Amino acid sequence: MMKNNKKTNQLLDDIKKLLVLALTHQGIQSKDIASVLGVDPAIVSRMVPARKIKKK
Repeated sequence: MMKNNKKTNQLLDDIKKLLVLALTHQGIQSKDIASVLGVDPAIVSRMVPARKIKKK
């Protein structure tokens, strides 16, 4: 059971990172993403370094 929980948690973390990446790519500021997620903006910045993402 613990193995499934770890897999599920990792999968959810990966999905969250993909969503953050997609939102950042669309030009949404990390402070706004962090506000919606209820986390500190520094956490979002560490997850996806916005300066390295090519925006449209």
